Amino acid sequence: MSKTWNGEARGCADVMFSRIQILMRKQNVKGKYGNLFDAVLSLVTHCEEQDMRLTDILETVYLQLKEEENEER
Repeated sequence: MSKTWNGEARGCADVMFSRIQILMRKQNVKGKYGNLFDAVLSLVTHCEEQDMRLTDILETVYLQLKEEENEER
């Protein structure tokens, strides 16, 4: 494994993360804040078990938030 970030993959995740943050602010979604280390390990474990990547998870969350936003209109 390389010790440097893959810029393209990181860029995609950063964009999706920012879009989720924007939607959460617009919808006044209050998240739960727990142990960050455990949360990241849980996310990685989920990705491993479901054969997914971080961008897949972020996209799923983004689309769910967009759907909720559209339902409110």
